[in-house]
Formats: sequence, C-alpha cells, structure tokens
Amino acid sequence: MKTRLNEIITKRGLERKKVAEDLQIERRTLDNYINENTLMNSDIIKRLAEYLNVSTDYLLGVDNLSNEFLNEKIDSICNELKELVYHLNKRS
Repeated sequence: MKTRLNEIITKRGLERKKVAEDLQIERRTLDNYINENTLMNSDIIKRLAEYLNVSTDYLLGVDNLSNEFLNEKIDSICNELKELVYHLNKRS
C-alpha cells in the first residue's frame, strides 16, 4: 500500500498537506498511512481511491491498471476511430 499511495501522490505532484486537508484528516495521519505505521480502514481506502480517481483494488495493489491508464487508452482508441471514420467519409 505504501508504495502505491506514495507513488500516486508523488506522480501527480500532489502535496500531502493538501491531500490531508481535502480528506479532512491530519497530515500526520496521511503520513502514517503512507509509511504503513497505521492501517487504513475501509472508509479511508474508499475516500482515498475516489480522491485519487483510482480503484480501491489499484490502491491496495490488487489491480495493476489505474483508471488514469485506462482512460488514456480509451481516449487513444477513440481518436484512432475518429480518424478512421474521417478518412472513410473522405473517400465517399
């Protein structure tokens, strides 16, 4: 969990103080979650997942695909389809 939570926060350039404020928890509490000094209950896991826009499984390390990654792939496929349709319509 530490690795995933810290990885997401760091990758997105989020400040721990801001994350803690937004989740209405103490900064020290968030640090304890990140450093695995304190276990998270299901409520905070769900709140963190929603806040970070990832699944709880991804946050817990069960799933390796983040929502962000999936959304990027979906956007890429949609753009390719749009180009294909444009070129097909152009030929008609």
